[in-house]
Amino acid sequence: MAASHFKLLFVCEGNDARSPLAVACARAAVANDKDGIVWHIDSAGTEAADGAKVRHEALSAAAVLGFDLGEHRATQLQPHNCDDPDLILAMSWDQISYIWSLVPQAWDKAFTIKEFVHWAKRAPVRPPILFPNKLAEMRDKVVQAHALRKRARADYGFWGGIRPQELNLIDPTGKGPEAWDALAKAMEALAADVITLLRGPEVVTPIAPKRTAARGKRPASRTRAKSRS
Repeated sequence: MAASHFKLLFVCEGNDARSPLAVACARAAVANDKDGIVWHIDSAGTEAADGAKVRHEALSAAAVLGFDLGEHRATQLQPHNCDDPDLILAMSWDQISYIWSLVPQAWDKAFTIKEFVHWAKRAPVRPPILFPNKLAEMRDKVVQAHALRKRARADYGFWGGIRPQELNLIDPTGKGPEAWDALAKAMEALAADVITLLRGPEVVTPIAPKRTAARGKRPASRTRAKSRS
């Protein structure tokens, strides 16, 4: 049986802080995957300098979570980077706007990370029996999130009833180590939410109760003997 591949792309501005941190958090979240899904989790930046290293603030914040981003090098987002991913998650709305202008056909699979979590949590849970495999079930979660976003925009305007500032995960440049540590913890939680929402609820196979041997009847001779006494 061919392996099922799910491709996830994280995007920020420089690809030197938030998106590589998101990659590390997401890869950690799928490390013990038992669904048979092969995850491809990568990142790029809308204004990245190709080959740039991760900023020292992000390195330190990642280290607090146990991640080493020292080998990461920045990659400039190109149109072809948006073709293959099943889901594209940016850090802020201006990056989504850039992606849509760069690759208009990606509009139904590109969200800010906070936006995707918001809509995916509101999507109805559909039983796995409706899908031919786990990959189809995961891709349907992206379709449902976009459908809810589209409907909300029709009802409440462009932002879909969400305050714009709630869509963004802000770069804490200049705000000190505490702000970077808070960003790292927020990213870890959001990445875990994304993976959990894509996977769906864990299906627990019930364990059949152990069958005990039935007690045999007493021999007729012993029963008759008792009745005589």
